[in-house]
Amino acid sequence: MPQAIGVCALIFNLKGEILLGKRKNSYMAGFYGLPGRRVELNEPLQTALEREVQEETSLKLVNATYTGVIRENQNEYDFIHFIYAAKNVHGEHRLLEPEKCDAWQWFDIKKIPDLTLPAHKAAVEIYLSEITLRDMTNYRDVL
Repeated sequence: MPQAIGVCALIFNLKGEILLGKRKNSYMAGFYGLPGRRVELNEPLQTALEREVQEETSLKLVNATYTGVIRENQNEYDFIHFIYAAKNVHGEHRLLEPEKCDAWQWFDIKKIPDLTLPAHKAAVEIYLSEITLRDMTNYRDVL
């Protein structure tokens, strides 16, 4: 079984909007999600975050801060998402993995699409609140 630990980033532009990509050819295709994915074996979380964001968007994170953690049941296993926020990035986003994502778009953090991955919706809720942990044992409960 693949390692069920991932990282994702709430990346902000100067207007305070966050970056979301419309997923394809993967878990919950057609839904929007934050940049990020699985952590490789023995890889530090911060390294995984920086690597994944750069591989997917070409953006370089500067001082991303830990925001919280989400445990999400994905039927066959629980997936642990470590959430980070980045308000300072270098570069312009580009679509580097067109086989996995249709496009990257900026959204008002309080008006994200209804079709956003449940755990990534929870990441936004965590960021906007003082909660640092979300235990989602049944993702269908939040759809």
